[in-house]
Amino acid sequence: MSHATFLRFVRPTVVSSRLRAPTLWRSLPRHAHAGSYQPFVPPTPESLGKPRAAKEYKRTRKWLRRLVYLSLATGVVYGIDNQFYASSLTRTARTFSLGLLVALDYKINFRPNPPLASSINAVHSRNAERLSDLLRQNGGLYLKMGQAIAMQSAILPPEFQQMFSRMFDDAPQNDWKQVEKVIREDFGKSPEEVFGVSFSGELGKGVMERKARASASVAQVHWARLQDGREVAIKIQKHEIVQQLAWDLWAFK
Repeated sequence: MSHATFLRFVRPTVVSSRLRAPTLWRSLPRHAHAGSYQPFVPPTPESLGKPRAAKEYKRTRKWLRRLVYLSLATGVVYGIDNQFYASSLTRTARTFSLGLLVALDYKINFRPNPPLASSINAVHSRNAERLSDLLRQNGGLYLKMGQAIAMQSAILPPEFQQMFSRMFDDAPQNDWKQVEKVIREDFGKSPEEVFGVSFSGELGKGVMERKARASASVAQVHWARLQDGREVAIKIQKHEIVQQLAWDLWAFK
């Protein structure tokens, strides 16, 4: 009797819960926004407040103008120096800047345990390479100075001795246009007229090589065969030496 009563009580409850499930889903709202629909309205000028002036980067613009002026001035000075002074100012500035770099390198790293190098020998090696590249790049009297240092290299570290021994190799050559310019300035005539040679193989004329056989610090040597058959070496001073001489001597001092 009690069991029958329990069944009557439970079964209607289960059935009624199944019947109420669809009613629960039907009671959910069909829209996500609870408020009433309002169309988009752009803000009025009064609601935005007072207008503010755009931010001006005065300091940035000032430094940009200075950078542009400095670049233009540097370009003009470089062009004038290269055209009229045979790069004397550029070579002097390069010399002083590298001298400061080498001095600073030794000031920091010339100690038993250098902080920016593996050893003292590494410091000597990189500074010897820097100085050697500077002397060869500047040319002229700088190469002559490097050769003088190489002759007395016994007092220098081995790294400098090895690097400066290259100073006796061939120096950079001037092209034929500069050689011809020197000859015309000194003699007032072309190389063909001065030496009686021909570059086109004309009969009865001598021959001369446009490319130098050897080049030194202040001059270079060209091979030639004169009209009488004699073979000679013509040594021609480099065109830029005269203009660079005063600046180089001042830089050495």
